Amino acid sequence: MKLENLKIRRKKARPSYPIIEIRPNKTTETDVNKSKGFKSNDISTTKYTRYNFIFKNLFEQFKRITNIYFAAICVITLIPQVSPLSPVTSLLPLIFVLVVTALKEAFEDYRRYKADKTSNYAQYQVFRDGSFRLIKSKDISVGDFIRIDNDQAFPSDILVLSSNLEDGICYVETSQLDGETNLKLFKAAKETNSLTQEQLLDLNANIECELPNNNLYKFKGKFTFQNDNSTFSLSEKQLMLRGARLRNTHFIIGIVLYCGKDTKLSLNQKNPPSKFSTIETRLGRSVIGIFCFKVILVIIATIFSSLFEFNTARDSWYLRSAFDSLGFTIVKNFVSYFAILSFLIPMSLMVTLEVVKVSQAKYMEWDVNMSYKENKKYEKQIEQPQEQLKIKNENKTTTTTISNGDIELSNIVAKKEKTTTINKYMSVKNSNLNDELALIKYIFSDKTGTLTENRMLFSKCSINGTCFDGAMNQQLLDEITSKTKNEESIREFLLNMSLCHAAISDVNEETGKITYQSQSPDEIALCDCAKVNQFEFINRSSTHAQIRVMGQDKQYQLLAIMEFSSDRRRMSILLREEEDDIDLTIPLETPTDDSTTTTTATTTDIDGNLLPPPPSTTTTTTTTTLKKKKGKIILYSKGADSIMMERLSEEESKSELLEQTKEHISHFSREGLRTLILAKREISEEEYSNWSQQYHEASTLITDREAEMERLNDQIERGFKLVGCTAIEDKLQDGVPETIDYLLKANIKVWIITGDKQETAINIGYSCKLLVPEIPIIIINAETTEECGTQIKRAIENFIDPETQVDKKVSMVINGESLTFVLKDHSADFLKIAAKCHSVVACRVTPLQKALIVRLVKKSTKEVCLSIGDGANDVSMIQEAHIGVGIFGNEGTQAARASDYALLRFRHLARLITVHGRYSMVRNSLCIKYSFYKNMAFFLCQFWFSIYSGWTAMTLYDSWIVTTFNILMTSVPPYFIALFEKDVNEKIIPKNPHLFKEVQDCHLFQYRSILNWLIGALYHSVVFFFGLYFFLDGGDIVNQWGRIGGKELAGSFCATFAVLSILLKAAIEIKHWNFIVHIGIWGSVVVYLVISLVDSSIITQIPNMYWVFIYALHLLKFYVMVIIMIFIALVPDFTFKFVRRHLSPTNSNIEQEKYILNRGKNDNDEEEI
Repeated sequence: MKLENLKIRRKKARPSYPIIEIRPNKTTETDVNKSKGFKSNDISTTKYTRYNFIFKNLFEQFKRITNIYFAAICVITLIPQVSPLSPVTSLLPLIFVLVVTALKEAFEDYRRYKADKTSNYAQYQVFRDGSFRLIKSKDISVGDFIRIDNDQAFPSDILVLSSNLEDGICYVETSQLDGETNLKLFKAAKETNSLTQEQLLDLNANIECELPNNNLYKFKGKFTFQNDNSTFSLSEKQLMLRGARLRNTHFIIGIVLYCGKDTKLSLNQKNPPSKFSTIETRLGRSVIGIFCFKVILVIIATIFSSLFEFNTARDSWYLRSAFDSLGFTIVKNFVSYFAILSFLIPMSLMVTLEVVKVSQAKYMEWDVNMSYKENKKYEKQIEQPQEQLKIKNENKTTTTTISNGDIELSNIVAKKEKTTTINKYMSVKNSNLNDELALIKYIFSDKTGTLTENRMLFSKCSINGTCFDGAMNQQLLDEITSKTKNEESIREFLLNMSLCHAAISDVNEETGKITYQSQSPDEIALCDCAKVNQFEFINRSSTHAQIRVMGQDKQYQLLAIMEFSSDRRRMSILLREEEDDIDLTIPLETPTDDSTTTTTATTTDIDGNLLPPPPSTTTTTTTTTLKKKKGKIILYSKGADSIMMERLSEEESKSELLEQTKEHISHFSREGLRTLILAKREISEEEYSNWSQQYHEASTLITDREAEMERLNDQIERGFKLVGCTAIEDKLQDGVPETIDYLLKANIKVWIITGDKQETAINIGYSCKLLVPEIPIIIINAETTEECGTQIKRAIENFIDPETQVDKKVSMVINGESLTFVLKDHSADFLKIAAKCHSVVACRVTPLQKALIVRLVKKSTKEVCLSIGDGANDVSMIQEAHIGVGIFGNEGTQAARASDYALLRFRHLARLITVHGRYSMVRNSLCIKYSFYKNMAFFLCQFWFSIYSGWTAMTLYDSWIVTTFNILMTSVPPYFIALFEKDVNEKIIPKNPHLFKEVQDCHLFQYRSILNWLIGALYHSVVFFFGLYFFLDGGDIVNQWGRIGGKELAGSFCATFAVLSILLKAAIEIKHWNFIVHIGIWGSVVVYLVISLVDSSIITQIPNMYWVFIYALHLLKFYVMVIIMIFIALVPDFTFKFVRRHLSPTNSNIEQEKYILNRGKNDNDEEEI
């Protein structure tokens, strides 16, 4: 058979998305779209179904090597010929572990199922069989006409055809998609919006769409009318995405394009990258080490057991039985000891850690000190005169300044009685990294919205070479009314601010006041400033923009909008002024009588409606028509100074005005203000006509549409005239300087990565105490890779001693262009100096560079890195770091949703790391080491017993004691340790940042510390068994039947003082006691006694354990042995801790003692980081 004739069956990728056919009089039976393979709109995010839960969950659980290991032990115990243990000793603990994990998975999956059900069973108005009917979301299909009402969520990706608002516009909230709570403007195509509802529902058309993809901001398609084959292009402005919600719009009618898993929301729902903590990694290696130790013991026991059987047992008449071959004997003995010593590895440890970490995450989320009370009341200088609102709260009258331009004030006290307070708390997305927080060495932070409030206040501006610092106090309006020399320049400045933006106006129906919403807080500040100076933005439709200038409405024809993007770093709007032109026509005079006449001017408005005539003595009828004549075409633009300066006209670039503006920009930057340059350009009719034709052709392209449109934008956005410069203040959040100072003292290096100018970045660095005057600054600002390399080498020579490698304290500032050279050519040298820096500020950095910086430091230094940000441009940096922290900010929740931990304020980061992270490390490391210790100490006695049992794999303990040891007797102490343990009181930590250094190198869970615990367990096991052997040697105890107690009684003795010593060992290690911990420790003692009594009372245990433990309780020797054994086992541990604490105390020991000595004072001196 020829190779080309072979048919390989594989899943074929769709070459294109099927054409959606819209046909008149369509019914459910005649819908041709159903046969085209479109996805169902039924959404399922669950991991399991009711039918596959048991099998799939077991499959998932047995991916863990520990579960496979214990399943193999269970199989061994089921073979009586080789297993000395009862099957229940392994089966019951394994079943317990599997059931607990399964219940946890079922609970989490059930929550997802409920969310899916809510979404799938929501009802929508869908056009079916000639009328709109309520249809469940899961039954919606591609090609359906659907009506979405105000405040209703979109159930699928929908092409909007018409809207009840003018020009087919509608407002959409996309917070579930990109986290942005501001409203976005979408618009139906004019070709469909001009149709009536009956014509829409009777359409005969085809829709071609691109293949489903996860890009939320791009869409291409083509709409074809079948009647005349006319077509028009579709863009993202007509696509309503699943998860978004219709706002401030009565209704829209659309067609479903993508359903279910083809929607952009579903395609964006990907699992975040898997992250594992250092403790988890070391835990896995420790388990492997214990397993290897166990195998060595098994081999030793197998050798001695085989030798005993062949050399002793065969020659002893009382041991004679059917002897097996040497090979079978070796295998049987190996398997037997493999089963006996299997409990050296704690079976329930993994489940305990999972439950513990989830519990620790809840502690973080419930922490009041990491919550933020949003009372929707903050003072903002928006408008003069300001409105004073009386608020009564708890019988006290306070005056609150309410500003008309503040969006958040819409939720303030409409009742005027009580301020609404909203308590918000942090959230944990990945509890696996709780203990990893204690190992952080580097923090990479965004600036805007992360360190700052991201609530912009208009501070200063530069117009015509003059600096104004009272714009929010109507200083610009006063300049205009006073007819100063800057009047015309100020008018253009205010016109630019009120027109060139993407903000949406929101009119309060009760008060008539206008507030603004925008994706950019800067734009709100600009609009508010223009509004204060009586240049008020009113509204913008798809064809016109309306403003109110000093009480007079003014309208502009909207020709084009060139939107802002992180690549363009500018925004422009192309407008045509509209002016009134009065044209007098048809003069006519008609006398009413001989003595008096009345003159009447019949005037029509734009729509042709007659205006009432004024009275007069002579009637002279003159028809006057008000019509709009074409005005000037103006292109307003604003953007970053580095971008806008190169787009000024040649004449403007050489002007003195530009030099003065540059000086003002430099001054604003030194104050830490955000600057924008405003510019304008008048466009001739001929130029606009040519450009408009090309722009229309580019907008209808299916391929390369964006590139061609951007080329045309770049072509017209040149030759600007400078209008002025704005300076906006973004205040630091409360507690940011103190938090950064605390983190630096805690031996954590902080890097600020921002897109601001160098001067602004440096000023912010000083403001937040990242940079201090006493520490010199290395500034790397190169234009070529050679210059960059030279500057870095010079820094290494100046600040690192080549002989001793002793580094001096130094900070660094580097710009984005230099970072490009560093990442490409000089990464090794850069890290040599950057790793020694006290702090680093990177400015003019792109979102991609943020992630690359984190990756460079993470891979080169091998230290734990944390990234924190609040915007979509920080997501890549957050996911690149070992730990990602998002801030719930004004830029949306994209960063928070992509993070491992989401905070409300930057200051909470210090508490998250140094309190919760530190406690998690202390708790989890002690929990793991204690779990290793207790199993090793208890079950190694089985090995020592083999020496005196002829290496016959006989068990010392009763089966029920072995079974319940891990799941009942000793399961609570490690869990409570991991929940409540505190090595120092949390009130001490904020005052002593050096305490964080104790856990920063993970010395609490180093292999050496684990080995120390295991050696202690080995010592305890020797004490337990050989102490028992010493006390019983030559003096066997006679049981209640007059016989020697034997193995059962010895095992009962050994188990008692072993369990009690292990529980008291936990009591010695615990430093923080509370009521629950007391119950856990002493309750476990009671549990052991109850289990032993029940085990001794079961009649089926005759002649094994029946009445054995009860009889032991009658013996004085039993109590004496228990006390002596516990004393011998634990006194060395206690003595060692006592000596070390007094001769070589740690900082935490010292601070703990200080706290206890000053407890009364500390109770009244709480401090929050």
